[in-house]
Amino acid sequence: MQRILRAVNILLMLLSSSCDMNKSKPRNSAETATIKKSSFPYDNIYNTTEFKGENKPKVSILGTFHFTNNALHDYNDTYKLNGLATSRQQELQELVEKLQSFRPTKILIERNRIAYDSIITQEYQRYYEQDSTFQINDEVYLIAFPLAKQMRHNKVFASDAVAPWFGMDLDWENFDESAFLKERKQYKKSNRYNYETSYKKEDSLKSVLPLLEFYRLINSPKVQLYNHQIYLTETVLSGAGDNYMGADAVARWYRRNLRIFSNTLDLVDFNKEERILIIYGASHIWTLKQFFQDSPDFEYLEINSFLD
Repeated sequence: MQRILRAVNILLMLLSSSCDMNKSKPRNSAETATIKKSSFPYDNIYNTTEFKGENKPKVSILGTFHFTNNALHDYNDTYKLNGLATSRQQELQELVEKLQSFRPTKILIERNRIAYDSIITQEYQRYYEQDSTFQINDEVYLIAFPLAKQMRHNKVFASDAVAPWFGMDLDWENFDESAFLKERKQYKKSNRYNYETSYKKEDSLKSVLPLLEFYRLINSPKVQLYNHQIYLTETVLSGAGDNYMGADAVARWYRRNLRIFSNTLDLVDFNKEERILIIYGASHIWTLKQFFQDSPDFEYLEINSFLD
């Protein structure tokens, strides 16, 4: 009996030693890939990343400044740009020619879908069929309409949406945000980054740079991220721990962009090969891009790859 027990102990020691050797033995790439692949045995359930449809739409966003409507900006432009001037018309034509290389099948613009879609449709038809000289100093008329006509589109789509304020009610006419932040000892922290100076410098550049170069600048991923980060470093802090006014303002911004995304999803046709160009204020790019990249329904393409 003792001999049997001794033999069993020796066998167990050998097996343990073999397991230790296997643990210390480096795995090759094929073994690692197999392990990684089998480490989550429920992949057949979580397969939503596989597009369900005939054709996955390609989408790109041209971020722009607003030529005349400063109400659409958080920062009010100092340097005005007349897109109707002869020199700027030539630069805009070059920009439109570059955008044609994306080959858009639909162009979506920053106009409220409910309020303006029929108006934009009528004005585009007038531009397309009767009067190509019908122009207004606005990116819709200077970029979207000429591009749509060159691509022989019969419609330009309003796709913006209202996101009503849902946070705490304040006396906005008499509200002093700086005083509000100082009272809560949040002013210094929320003003660590000097966005105002950067926006002023960017604003001045559009008056001296060729338009195509300026559009490449504001559509670069670095600038896209920079324009988004103000929401997460400055805006979001206001009222934290109290009324959360800043967090609600950022949520409202996301809510608006989610509605824009939902309008885009509503307008695409998965039975056709769609290439969607969205022309919006540059501050929208990063947030919208996140939605399109995270969605299984779209392939996102950076616009600068077509502007080079």
